[in-house]
Amino acid sequence: MDDTVIIAPLNWGLGHAARCIPIIHHLKTICKKVIIASDGQALELLQKEFQELTSYELPGYKIKYRFDNMIINIILQLPAIIMTYWKENHAAKNIVKQTKATIIISDSRFGFRATSTKNIYLSHQINILHSNQTVAYIANKLHLWVIRKFDDCWIPDYGYNNALAGSLSNADHLKKKSYIGPVTRIIKMNIPLVWDICVLLSGPEPQRSVLEQKLIIELKLLTSYKILFVRGINDPDISSFKLSHVICKGLLTSDEISTALNSSRLLIARSGYTTVMDIESLDIQAIFIPTPGQTEQEYLASRLSSLPRYSCILQSETSKLKKLIPVLLS
Repeated sequence: MDDTVIIAPLNWGLGHAARCIPIIHHLKTICKKVIIASDGQALELLQKEFQELTSYELPGYKIKYRFDNMIINIILQLPAIIMTYWKENHAAKNIVKQTKATIIISDSRFGFRATSTKNIYLSHQINILHSNQTVAYIANKLHLWVIRKFDDCWIPDYGYNNALAGSLSNADHLKKKSYIGPVTRIIKMNIPLVWDICVLLSGPEPQRSVLEQKLIIELKLLTSYKILFVRGINDPDISSFKLSHVICKGLLTSDEISTALNSSRLLIARSGYTTVMDIESLDIQAIFIPTPGQTEQEYLASRLSSLPRYSCILQSETSKLKKLIPVLLS
């Protein structure tokens, strides 16, 4: 193909960027040029992974989860979100003009598209779930309005009865859609088990840091287990967490994450969809802790907790780990 492709994941934790990694590897084999565009930790991860590729920094949405209610968080930040939407759209047009790009793949960046390119929207969350039906109705109408501005919608799931994301990825109401199957940067490996517990942190602040501090309190006490603690930010150091049974890391490459997951018995992580895709085919148990107020993660955690190798606790229930972990690792 003679196409120049821009792939632009949302910087909302590391999940969007991480699931773009296998897509970028594929695009490199079939396209003339691949360009990365994002911001914050997502951009840092992709720049670390693909040092040879041209990258652009985009305006950041910088959504923060100050409250446990997602709607309150979004409403309070709505003016900034709308402003970033327009800045992002302007940035897309400028980058396309500079690079002569022919295709844009936007992973959940609402405004990242251009009139002169083919625009593809990538998302597993086609349906926005909420206990308040009025809120769900309005949110889904707005999301559908966004999706229809793109030429196609790629859904990283099996679709229909086999959907890994359940109701989230149901797209019966979309005319232009393609189920591309789950995508993951993780390769299943036959290697020895090294870690009893692997902690993978990600997600918007300040909730990432809140969970980190809660987990530190609990994991300090579990001295009989070898623990790999991956902070998910470009800083491996936790000055208050210098323990012989815990190794801290910052931001890992795909190869490092693959090795970590394949050599661990138990994962503790947010119930983000990328994490779900990453461990689907691995022989690892998981304890999911959804981000408070993030209905998508709460739904996925509840859905997965019915399966034998997955458990779910709330962020306010991390004290349960001291009893739950020994049971799972017995």
